[in-house]
Amino acid sequence: MYSQQEYDMVRRQTMQIEAEKRALLRWALIAVAVLFAASLVLSGLMYQRYSSIESTIQAAQARAANAEAQLQQARRERDEKVAQLEKYAAVAAKQSSVVDTIAPKMLSHTASEAELAELANAVYNQPGHMIQLAGIPPNNVLKSFRYRGEGRPLKYTFVPGLIDGKWVLYSVLVKNQEDK
Repeated sequence: MYSQQEYDMVRRQTMQIEAEKRALLRWALIAVAVLFAASLVLSGLMYQRYSSIESTIQAAQARAANAEAQLQQARRERDEKVAQLEKYAAVAAKQSSVVDTIAPKMLSHTASEAELAELANAVYNQPGHMIQLAGIPPNNVLKSFRYRGEGRPLKYTFVPGLIDGKWVLYSVLVKNQEDK
């Protein structure tokens, strides 16, 4: 049948095929190991990027929430200031209208005691507690006037003055109910 040489040749061929298979498997194992190591490194880098981006997103969200809270606070403060300014503007307009209507009456000696008391309060609330007059204030207004304002009685006195050739009238708060 077959000779020993043929058996040896078949055995060598088989061993050679098995060696080639082992070499191929070894190279495949090395390639898989390299790919696995590369995937681990890549996964680590991706996780690092993800975590840094996540912290950046959280910081941005925290800053946005903080900015929103500051915006709401600023809006509330602005609304309060606008309300105060409107209130002050209304009071100033009322006081200016009182001064504009009663001061000419005072100079023409036709103002009543109640109007003069209201004028004293309005002048006191003007900047500098004074107004400019078109002429010399009459002597009958240079006395104390009682005015009930803000729920308490107030007592004012007019004091005239001549500044740079112009007559001014000061209103001085003499007594406040709280001053007892």
